[in-house]
Amino acid sequence: TANPTFHLHNHRGDVRIEGWDQLLIELEGRPGSEAVDVTIAGGEQQVSVQVHPRRDASAKDARMDFTVRVPRQAAVRIDSERGQVVVKNLEGSLAIEGVSTAVSVSQARGQITIRTVDGPIQIHSATGSINADSISGDLRFVQVNGPELVANTNSGTIRYEGDFGEGGTYVLNNYSSPIDILATAKASFRLTARAVMGAIQNSLSFRPTPLSNAFRRLSPAKYLQGQFNSGDSTVRVTSYSGTIRVRASGSQEHAP
Repeated sequence: TANPTFHLHNHRGDVRIEGWDQLLIELEGRPGSEAVDVTIAGGEQQVSVQVHPRRDASAKDARMDFTVRVPRQAAVRIDSERGQVVVKNLEGSLAIEGVSTAVSVSQARGQITIRTVDGPIQIHSATGSINADSISGDLRFVQVNGPELVANTNSGTIRYEGDFGEGGTYVLNNYSSPIDILATAKASFRLTARAVMGAIQNSLSFRPTPLSNAFRRLSPAKYLQGQFNSGDSTVRVTSYSGTIRVRASGSQEHAP
C-alpha cells in the first residue's frame, strides 16, 4: 500500500532508508558473518525485520548493514543499538531508538521522534512535529521548521541553523554544554533564553518585550527575552551551566 508500516530491529551495523515512489519495500542486507539470522514477516500493510545474532558471535560477526527503500508515506520505525542510521525523503511518521547510534535525517516531513543514549542526532531540511532526545549525544538542526521542535540533551551540544519557520514552537534544553542558535535575516520569532549557572551571548537586535516579574532583575547574560522581526514563532532555550549563543547565520564563530 502507499503507507505501510516498516519496522527494523538491528543490533549492530549501518542502516540507510530512502523513500521512493513505488509501492514496494526493497530490502538489501549485508551480514558480517553467518552468525546472524534475519526474520522477515508481514504483508501489504506491515513489514517487520528482526536481526538475531547468535550468542557466541563477536561484535564484528554480529554486524548487519541494511539498505532499504520504502514508499514515501510509509510509517518507519528503527531500533538500532550501534552503528549509523541515515534516512532520506520520507513523508510518513519516523521513529528511531538508538544507543550508540549516529542518526542523520534529511528531506523529511511528518512526525519525527528520535532518541539515543550517546549517539549524535542531525536533522537537515525537515518539516513537521519533531522530538529529538539524547543523554550525551550532540543535536544539530539545519533548516528544520514546523509546528513543534523539542530538543533535549544532558551533556551534548545543541545547534540550530535556520529561520524558525511555520509559526511553531521551538524548545531547546540541555544541562552543561553550549547551545548555538544561528538565525537567518528572515527569521521571525519571540525568544526566551535562560542560563541558570552559565551565560548568554547575543549579537542579534531584539525588540524588547515585557519581562516577567520573576526575571526582571536578572542581567541579559542570564536571561534574554525579545522579539526578532514580527515574532511569528516561539523559541524557548534553557541551559543550566552551558553557554547560550545567539547570532546571525554566517557570522564568525565564537571560541567555546
